[in-house]
Amino acid sequence: MSVLLVDGDNLLTIGYYGAKNVFYKGTHIGGIYHFLNTLRRSFEEYQLDKIVVFWDGQEGSQSRRKIYSHYKENRRQRVRTEEDLQSYLYQRDRIKQYLEEVYVRQGEFEYCETDDNIAYYTQNSPNERKIIYSSDGDLTQLVSENTQVYNPSHRKLYSQNDIIVYDHEEILIENVRLVKMICGDSSDNIAGIRGMGLKRLLSLIPELRNQPITVEQVKEKCNLLFEQDKHNKLIANLLTGVTKHGVLGEEFFDVNKRIVSLDEPLLTDESKEFINLLINEKLDQEGRSYKNVMRLMQEDGIFNILPKSDDAWINFINPFLRLTRKEKNINNNKTKTIKVIPYE
Repeated sequence: MSVLLVDGDNLLTIGYYGAKNVFYKGTHIGGIYHFLNTLRRSFEEYQLDKIVVFWDGQEGSQSRRKIYSHYKENRRQRVRTEEDLQSYLYQRDRIKQYLEEVYVRQGEFEYCETDDNIAYYTQNSPNERKIIYSSDGDLTQLVSENTQVYNPSHRKLYSQNDIIVYDHEEILIENVRLVKMICGDSSDNIAGIRGMGLKRLLSLIPELRNQPITVEQVKEKCNLLFEQDKHNKLIANLLTGVTKHGVLGEEFFDVNKRIVSLDEPLLTDESKEFINLLINEKLDQEGRSYKNVMRLMQEDGIFNILPKSDDAWINFINPFLRLTRKEKNINNNKTKTIKVIPYE
């Protein structure tokens, strides 16, 4: 069983800005088209049996903000016009309608972030081969024997023990989580050790490039280096947990591990229960129809941007029809079915 786990907001954002000039009757539809086209192409390329899309829920950052009050605080200040915001939200809701019709499983839960949803899914579906679709570096920590990550920004599928370019430097993919814990992450507004960028960290721990490293190993080596050079302020900052917020000591490592690590996903009991259904149960067939997809595509003008050929519609929809047939055959011996209704 092969499943594609999609970071919905990440994929929509890529399409929204990447296909920014795709309009129909004055309405931007680039995000919708790119999203659907990506799923259909992925279905074919990876010979999938299931597709699951997760969305960030309302107040999704709240759980981590309780641990670290500055978490994603900078995202509240991002400038976006009201027109852009409404266009993005319209396409987001519209995509959910399409996914319901083509048997794509999806979930969105209040107080829960997509990363945690995907992490919980990977941890509780041992019999599935999983491919995660996201350019979010956090999800690289989920790479395992049966889980890969496709990064659309790099156009590369990553597996265990691969080398990845992170912050313009090459490191072992298993070390991305550690790097983010120590160096911080400006996109999530997570403060790292003062003065410690990845390049400087590599000068201290070059092994990050080719072998898995733990926090304890970093501390141990830095203690040895500090014995040789007690005037090295950068090493002193690391050992004592100095950030722009002050001297935090061990609290720095504890807090950053809790907000960066996906080992224990920060989810509600309700979301865990629903994700287990996404893993194990078959979808409710009631109300779903490719005819509804055709209607949506006509309304949105998707037909207008397909290649000009008689079989363009068939070529576009065929992967979803094959997904539908697979979904109808999944767990036929089960009696329970789920209607995937995102959080509203």
